[in-house]
Amino acid sequence: MAIQEKELPPMRFTRLKTTIIALLFGLPMAFIEPYPSEHDVALLALGALFFGFVFTVIREPDLKRVWIGYGLATFMCFAVSCVWWWGAMRAGWWYPPQLPIIQQFIWVDGESAYDAMVSNLFLMLWLVVTAAFVAWQVRARGRG
Repeated sequence: MAIQEKELPPMRFTRLKTTIIALLFGLPMAFIEPYPSEHDVALLALGALFFGFVFTVIREPDLKRVWIGYGLATFMCFAVSCVWWWGAMRAGWWYPPQLPIIQQFIWVDGESAYDAMVSNLFLMLWLVVTAAFVAWQVRARGRG
């Protein structure tokens, strides 16, 4: 007797899953502004709405998966920068130098300087991840 393999159903994104990922995508946008974060709720909503809008506009299921992956990768960049900063700061470990990106637009000192360091590391990681996603998609589209 042979065992028949069942075909797995295609991955579906429910509204709840998409909303959670949209909020995770919007979270780094909310915390990019250093202390005092006066616009954090508006930035969170704007980031989540942007993610949801792009997800709704995309028609191809494969591109929706890529967009979901990009949203999760964006959150991971934020999580890595926060964990690295607070872990390095408390333990006295090495913290990678960053370009003063936030300082070009906002005056920071005191506690806001610490927040700006986290934001700068996030932005640098995010730019690298974004460039990798774009290169991956251009290469995949070139083959197809």
